[in-house]
Amino acid sequence: AYAPPEKAGLASLTAALLREGTKTRSSQEIARAVDGAGVQLNATAGNDVATVSMEFMRSKAELGFELMADIVQNPVFAEEEVARQQQQMLSSLTVQYANAQYLAGVTAARAILGTHPYAYPGDGTPDTVGALKRQDLAEFYEKHFAPNRAWLVITGDLSVEEAFAQAGKWFGGWDRKGPADEPLPAAPPPRAQVLVIDMPTENQTQIAVGQTGVARNHPDYIALQLGNQIFGGSFNSRLNMKLRANEGLTYGASSYFEPSRFAGVFEATTFTRTEKTAEAIRMLADLLKEYRDNPATDAEFEEARAYMSGSFAIATETASSVASRVLAAEVNGLGSDYWQRYRERLEKLTRAEVEAAVRRFLQPDKMTITAVGNASAFAKALEAYGPVRVIPVSDLDLTAPDLVKPKR
Repeated sequence: AYAPPEKAGLASLTAALLREGTKTRSSQEIARAVDGAGVQLNATAGNDVATVSMEFMRSKAELGFELMADIVQNPVFAEEEVARQQQQMLSSLTVQYANAQYLAGVTAARAILGTHPYAYPGDGTPDTVGALKRQDLAEFYEKHFAPNRAWLVITGDLSVEEAFAQAGKWFGGWDRKGPADEPLPAAPPPRAQVLVIDMPTENQTQIAVGQTGVARNHPDYIALQLGNQIFGGSFNSRLNMKLRANEGLTYGASSYFEPSRFAGVFEATTFTRTEKTAEAIRMLADLLKEYRDNPATDAEFEEARAYMSGSFAIATETASSVASRVLAAEVNGLGSDYWQRYRERLEKLTRAEVEAAVRRFLQPDKMTITAVGNASAFAKALEAYGPVRVIPVSDLDLTAPDLVKPKR
């Protein structure tokens, strides 16, 4: 979210370069140390945080902490490593930009969120990634990677005393000072609109129907998640059973909330044959209206709540999953007891509360519809759902205010 649109992909490239060389270790030396000790090392960037995660055996704890501290505090962003990672990202983007499913996801985010910082693709575009320089990465790191902006989460077979001793030993000297966090602006309100990305050679259409969602700390979040489990969160959901099992329009349809720290997105997605595009969108829109009026039966509510309660334990079986949840609670200000009380909150939730949350949130008449496929076969039929914009895929620019490449 802190990377400007014209430098989309900057946070992802910066995170990827953390493990590619420090002041005392080359990229190859880091790789050999990681492989030789059986350590798992990842560095990624999302909307709100960049995450360096390591998993290692207790016997390798000293090396694990040392490597993590070195990577986080001493990256050098060597020119040759920047060029190599940049080329890898560009190769990946070339493949993704030919994929209608990928384009449906990233264009839907732009259409729903407009010019909000969350709207732009985290992996960037071929133009923005290709234009990044080493100085951009170094400056982004210097501004945003600092202990006053960071969390350190340790889980596993370590006592509290051991964990604090390792943290003090390896991170106690990290004394840089970064700027305080600033809240992001509010997401734009939902509005009825249709965006079609024209890919004439496609024989299927990728479809996303959605609106702005809720932030992760929203008081209705758990209720809305339970409601979504009923509508499109499982194979037996209303959405999948209608479009796949009953009508045979698709092999799969689902819906989800993607919450971030300050805003979120709700989307229902599917795909279908080109000639069935308008029919599938009509059914999806009708289902959303019906769902808002009748969010849950007693049986649906009990089944969804039992699933969420049961899957909670499975998702906390490993040290890494526990660490991820602790970090999510801290980043989003959920409270240190959030996960301890999660099942309790879930069990106290009533069907009436879920229905009220769904009706407060869902606005079926103000949905953004995004379709990627052969526009000539269905674009006209979508005018009933709002103003229709058709953009040839060759003109698409995910960082331009209007999504269209400027004329040269």
